[in-house]
Amino acid sequence: MDKGLYVLYGLVSLLQIRRLEPSVLGIYALLIGIHTWLFIIVDSLFYQGIIQFGFHQDTERRANTFALISSLLFIILATFAFSLLSDFWVKFFREPGLSLVASYLPYLAILTIPRVFSLKFAFKHSNMFQVFIVNSAFFLPMSILTVYLFFRLSSFTFQTMMTIYFTGTIISSLTGVILLNKYIRIGFQGNLRFKEYIRFGLSVLGFTISQSIPRQLDVFILQYFFQSKIVGIYYSAKTLFRLFEEGLNAGYGLVYPTAVRLIAKNRREEIQSLIAKSTSFTFIIIFFAFLILEFGGSDVIIRFLLPARYSLSISYFNLMIVGALFMPFQLGISVLIAENKLHIVSIYILISALASLSVMFCVGFLRHQQLIPLGIVTYYVLLGSLSYFYIRKQYQYKINHLLRGFKDMYNFFKDFGKLRQRN
Repeated sequence: MDKGLYVLYGLVSLLQIRRLEPSVLGIYALLIGIHTWLFIIVDSLFYQGIIQFGFHQDTERRANTFALISSLLFIILATFAFSLLSDFWVKFFREPGLSLVASYLPYLAILTIPRVFSLKFAFKHSNMFQVFIVNSAFFLPMSILTVYLFFRLSSFTFQTMMTIYFTGTIISSLTGVILLNKYIRIGFQGNLRFKEYIRFGLSVLGFTISQSIPRQLDVFILQYFFQSKIVGIYYSAKTLFRLFEEGLNAGYGLVYPTAVRLIAKNRREEIQSLIAKSTSFTFIIIFFAFLILEFGGSDVIIRFLLPARYSLSISYFNLMIVGALFMPFQLGISVLIAENKLHIVSIYILISALASLSVMFCVGFLRHQQLIPLGIVTYYVLLGSLSYFYIRKQYQYKINHLLRGFKDMYNFFKDFGKLRQRN
């Protein structure tokens, strides 16, 4: 249900795109990109410690206090520094609209802290219903307001998008604090040192920072080489592509806890079966979606959902989904994490991220507008390939295991038919 909220808002975002000029959408993409990236840093560097040190009485309160104070200081310093340099960003990226990004970013980021901070306690106590409620308080008001404004206004401005996003942020932050305040214990009691706390955060940050740069800051790289109009069209295609990314995230959520349990019991054969089944079913779904979309489906869908000024997003989206074919192998990353081999995961992600950035810069310098999505495709292809080579070596995975799902589905329907005949 929680992942369904992301899918729902992804569809609602298409209504926003219909009312936005590509250049305005490009500016909005820059704001969301830098905002999301900052909170990826906050979550890794400061908030992971809430869970790591939060189950012992002698460290819990200090960990929570360190997380709140340090994240607040970091966000204030980072966003206001970004704002003070607004003239520099405008000249560097040759985009006057970045002055709007610089002016709104500090306030949006500060209002987001209560939402993200309180959500960490829901994850800490494995209360996914509370996660769903807080995320509902974020996505549903934005969805309702978007639909309302869609029928009231003939076009959306950057300020319209800020009204929508600030509404969801404020409501969800208030909901999170009210719903989860009973878990938020603040104080300086205990023996946890800030040096120990921040050292753990830095180890997690190294894992996530390289993954986030090509996925969140790609819009800034493209903005340097191309116009905001092109960035907006790219972002519209990326919005559709998120359906594949959320599907992969759902797969991670299913495979990871199962892998942890099986590894703890040393049930290696079942881990092999888990990898084979999960990659196969994911691949089958993605492959058929790929065929439908590549052979005309995306053209029909995008032309139906988006106005003609976004027609270039069709070719962008068709190129992006080539990377989706390699996503099933990335489920092997869940097994690596479950094995506590974070150093290998970090290396794989760093290699993929650097290759992705290199491709983005090459496309930019060569001004190959049609190849703009090749950077994100490179990331998914390379990370998927590295994951494949690992599971092939460690778990005797074979490429024909991708077809195993067909046999499983056949056996399922066969057994289901026999069961019905007995009844």
